Amino acid sequence: MSRSLRTLAVGATAAALLTSMEVPAHAAASACTHHFSGPQICISTNGEGGSANPGRVTTAWTNPPRDRTRATVHITEPGGFSYTLTARRRNGQLIASTVPGLLHDGKLCARYKGSSRTACVLIINRN
Repeated sequence: MSRSLRTLAVGATAAALLTSMEVPAHAAASACTHHFSGPQICISTNGEGGSANPGRVTTAWTNPPRDRTRATVHITEPGGFSYTLTARRRNGQLIASTVPGLLHDGKLCARYKGSSRTACVLIINRN
C-alpha cells in the first residue's frame, strides 16, 4: 500500500471512530397514524435520546374537520397515567403540547376525542 493511501486510510478510520463516539445532542422521536380515509394523529418529543425525559411533547391532528377550532387530547404515559390537554387550531391543524417530566420505559401515546386513532412513541431510558 502506498504511503498516501495508508495516510488516507488511517485518517478515515480516525474520523469514523471520532464520529461514532459523539453523543447526539438531541434526538427527536415522532410517530403518526397513517390512514387515508380518517384522521391523522401525530405525537413527537424533542428530548435527549436514551433518556427518561422526553422533553416537550407535541401532538397534532393534521386533518381535522374545518369547523373544529379546539379538541381534547388524551395523553397516556408509560405505566398507564393519563391526562387531557386542549389542542387549538394552528395552520390548519389542531396542536397541543406539554412537558411531562421523567417517564418510565414504554409507550407515550396521544388520542384526540372524536378520533379512534392513537399515535405512540417509545420512551427508553438508557441512563
